[in-house]
Amino acid sequence: MPRNLLNRVLPARARLREQWFLRPFNALLHDPALWATHRKNVLKALAVGLFASFLPIPGQTVLATLVALWLRVNLPVAVLASWFANPVTIGPMYYACYRLGSWLLERKPGGFPEAVTFEWLWSEIGRVWQPLLLGCLVLGTVVTAFSVLLLNQVWIRMSRRRFRDRRHFHPWRRQPPA
Repeated sequence: MPRNLLNRVLPARARLREQWFLRPFNALLHDPALWATHRKNVLKALAVGLFASFLPIPGQTVLATLVALWLRVNLPVAVLASWFANPVTIGPMYYACYRLGSWLLERKPGGFPEAVTFEWLWSEIGRVWQPLLLGCLVLGTVVTAFSVLLLNQVWIRMSRRRFRDRRHFHPWRRQPPA
């Protein structure tokens, strides 16, 4: 069941309370809803983190943390999902968002120079920001919705299978070898 996996993988509250850099936030971290691993809480946290990772702004993890605190959803899942945009994936992800936004706005996407420099990026930001933002919002919504629906179906199927297996298990009968 995904809940057992999450409880095994996610850090314990007591362990996080010992971290020196989290001590100022101990009052916020005592809320049990921030650590709950039931399906709806985890799905909302996944949505918060994934959508935040698609926003073309710095501090996506901070944004996901603040929204998770505000909505009272699973904090570690929201933070981990916000790391979908990392140094390996951020280039292709934002390029796909830019291409999608350019297509939706019916604009011809611009080319890249031989060497991408900060000066070139700063001069092109006025032309690129609208297609990039639109593409990030659309693709972020689609990927988030698809991921939440997929995890929801996996969670439900695993729960049903576990319930079915538990219902057919009789401890007084000898079970056939698996």
